Amino acid sequence: MKKFSERIGAKEPRKFLQIDSMDNNLRNSLWNILIDLYEDDHGNRKNYWIMVSKYVAQFFAKIPVDELPFQNYECRKWLKIFFYKLIWYEVYDFIEYIVNEHENMTKEKFRYNQYSYHIVQKSELLYIMNSILDRELSGYRFISGILSPITDIVEIESIENAIRDADALKLIGVKEHIRTAIELLGKRPQPDYRNAIKEAISSVESIVQVISHSKSKGLSNILNEISKKTYVHPALKEGFIKLYGYSSDEDGIRHAILEQPNISFAEAKYMIISCSAFVNYLIDKGNQMGLFK
Repeated sequence: MKKFSERIGAKEPRKFLQIDSMDNNLRNSLWNILIDLYEDDHGNRKNYWIMVSKYVAQFFAKIPVDELPFQNYECRKWLKIFFYKLIWYEVYDFIEYIVNEHENMTKEKFRYNQYSYHIVQKSELLYIMNSILDRELSGYRFISGILSPITDIVEIESIENAIRDADALKLIGVKEHIRTAIELLGKRPQPDYRNAIKEAISSVESIVQVISHSKSKGLSNILNEISKKTYVHPALKEGFIKLYGYSSDEDGIRHAILEQPNISFAEAKYMIISCSAFVNYLIDKGNQMGLFK
């Protein structure tokens, strides 16, 4: 809900997503999440600042850990100073690191090689982070642990489903191509749209090769094979072929979009989402035909 001052027009509300900058509201909100996570483990009075600071110093900042302070309060102070000196895109690097290493940073060995873990798990932390990014109008969201400039929940779910299902079926190439496409799309400070599109198309190539057990049949032939065993609407099949401009000959990936001199975020985002949706479609059809058993 808008603030009272915004509702009566006394204060202009923020209208645009933050893509290449970060205001104080967003930065402070991200820091406050860390306070909530590591200052007090939801009533257990367990501080994690020493553990988190050591991890950040050693593996993120790459500075000598023996220069860190020894007390929780002083480690929190050190981490806060470090955090507020980061450039806007480095803050995203930092938050992405925190999310993906949260469980490793906070687990404690207590006996017989058994570990205790933070009460907040990674899945919950991803939800919390995305809620803050949404509330503060950040132009980025977490998708499978990777920050990406995609904010539509339906689009995010389509990509996450493709990654999850590919992983479950051990389609490693498909999974990694989609993940790499997301990383390139959200690369900071300069995204790589052209290679993001290539990786997205490669995810389609990869699953087609798995289904066909060949690198030479091409998308048209594969869809023809699929349509013999399960119904594929002719217009849909033709649309897929035209959309992806698929080629699996020795020249490698070819696509009309890649021939354009200037590729924008819109084209790259569209192709990643479209390729992910197509991967979901082919996985569903492949499951119906028993191809992945």
